[in-house]
Amino acid sequence: MTPAEADAELARLRPADPEQAALVADYRAQLAAHPGAGGGFAGSALHRAGPPAHLTASALVLDESATRALLLLHRKARAWLQPGGHLEGADASLLAAAVREASEETGLGPLLRPAAGLVDLHRHALGAAFGRCREHLDVAFVLTAPEGAQPVVSAESDRVAWFPLDALPGGVAPDVPPRLRRAAALLRA
Repeated sequence: MTPAEADAELARLRPADPEQAALVADYRAQLAAHPGAGGGFAGSALHRAGPPAHLTASALVLDESATRALLLLHRKARAWLQPGGHLEGADASLLAAAVREASEETGLGPLLRPAAGLVDLHRHALGAAFGRCREHLDVAFVLTAPEGAQPVVSAESDRVAWFPLDALPGGVAPDVPPRLRRAAALLRA
């Protein structure tokens, strides 16, 4: 994926509200400011070795009834988060990166289904445990998994589990509950 391809994907989004629209504009400006060598992936706003503030992809994974969320206890962050992470040059799109990350971190690969057009943007600062990464400009896609899907813990997390949306675990990152509620509301609409 190139910055131009990511920019085109962001340009096609139809933000749910003015805050999300402002984030789309911010992300696109970051891509324009850090295009990478020759417009490629390396060194761009898509690459973890690019600027300290760069795009990431994640997945808000809900069950098909939109009543339970799949979260992982992230080793570095020491918090319950949605699956996600850095983009790779071989990712065909932001959505493909989110599906890849969710597959790697939950073991649910072929069971995950994107909810077409549903996306949530979130910009957040990072602590010292994340090294040179200072800020993630996250593009989270809403994915569903069938009832009874059993996740598998990856090397990046201590636990991975399903939680009812109205009973999320202690230690969940503060931005996650409202993002999950918005995703569930969009799925039900």
